[in-house]
Amino acid sequence: MAEPKILLIEDDPAVRHGMAAFLRASGLDVDEADTCQKALERFRAVGHDIVVADYSLPDGTSLDILPQIKKLSEETPFVILTAHGSIDLAVRAIKDGAEQFLTKPVESKALLVLLRRLIQQQRLRKRQEVVARTQPGMLDPFVGTSPQIRRLDERAALMLEWDSPVLILGETGSGKGVLARWIHAHSPRREETFVNLNCAGLTRELLESELFGYERGAFTGAVNPKPGMLEVGHRGIVFLDEIGDMDPAIQPKLLKALEEKTFRRLGDVRDRHVDIRLIASTNLDLEEMVRTKKFRDDLYYRISTLTLRIPPLRERPEDILVLAGNILGSVCGRMGRPVARLTPDAETLLTRYPWPGNIRELANVLERSMILVKGDVLDAAGLGLDPVPQLPAHGDGQLLTMKDMERMHVERVLARTSGNVTEAAAILGMARRTLYDRMKSLGLSTGKD
Repeated sequence: MAEPKILLIEDDPAVRHGMAAFLRASGLDVDEADTCQKALERFRAVGHDIVVADYSLPDGTSLDILPQIKKLSEETPFVILTAHGSIDLAVRAIKDGAEQFLTKPVESKALLVLLRRLIQQQRLRKRQEVVARTQPGMLDPFVGTSPQIRRLDERAALMLEWDSPVLILGETGSGKGVLARWIHAHSPRREETFVNLNCAGLTRELLESELFGYERGAFTGAVNPKPGMLEVGHRGIVFLDEIGDMDPAIQPKLLKALEEKTFRRLGDVRDRHVDIRLIASTNLDLEEMVRTKKFRDDLYYRISTLTLRIPPLRERPEDILVLAGNILGSVCGRMGRPVARLTPDAETLLTRYPWPGNIRELANVLERSMILVKGDVLDAAGLGLDPVPQLPAHGDGQLLTMKDMERMHVERVLARTSGNVTEAAAILGMARRTLYDRMKSLGLSTGKD
């Protein structure tokens, strides 16, 4: 992850080079400019963390560019240096948004202390934002005792220290966004921004402008320039939810940004540098989409360096009651009510229900039930779910196991599709590769279709 970048604006070459050399030797990344125009060009292209500017410059003063910098990035600290300081000038600078107003000559060590303090303040602010996003109410992605969820926990932990892209696979409502936020909150980028953009349902034009941003006049209605999500997520994590729905015309631009770490806003001719870690998710079978030319193979290989698959609830029924208990605790806490107790018939219904909407559906059902049901006991009727049909049995009268039932259902679907695994996977609502894995575990033939 890149070090915080400082933009040093000073027209005296000797002063600028000496100050820049000292700051670089102290571990800071320093960019240089000697005029207002060059400084604005560099800031627009890079997006520095702190600006340090001499007051008097060949084509204006630092107060001329201060409002323009603040318009581009309101939270970027701006430090002004001047050899002719006055109280009136200092008051004006602070009112215009300058963080500090220092009189020359400035001792290098004192400036370094100031910059480190400003960097620490930025990190503290971003850490507080992260904490606010990860407070109670956000589900732990690893709640449960099933072997599947424990393997997911172990695999995700191995990916935290790396900057390679992560692809999260899972059905709708399985918790892909929760897992993405968990990775961010436990990664080296935890103090930086987490940006979330859902690619589903957005037109190509809207998705492109949201992702890359645009300049003024780039299209009708673009009155002011706007940074895109890649720019906002600089040095942090960008989460592209449901990337399988991304328009094919945008995919090569995203690939370029990931490989070259540069991109252009709409209507701009300048490349901008970006340092992000990408996390993508999808409920679609990207391998099949690549095979049918609906998703670029080069982008797929780039984003799937590290892959995590969240199992649906039907594959880990032993976790359902644990999740239900956590959700009820959170819901009842927000309502100021005692935590509701599930009756045995409610527990049975919850564990037998197929949950096509996964954890999101479970949470919605429990919250709705607590709104409609009085008291602190929740029975099967209060859940408002369709009753699960009577379980089928073997010829000897013994009930079938979950694995028996799943095998029978998969066999029926395969018979209906004449053994076509791709069609069967579509009917079952799972990825083709996932169905192959399930067939293998169930002892069914996995002959290729």
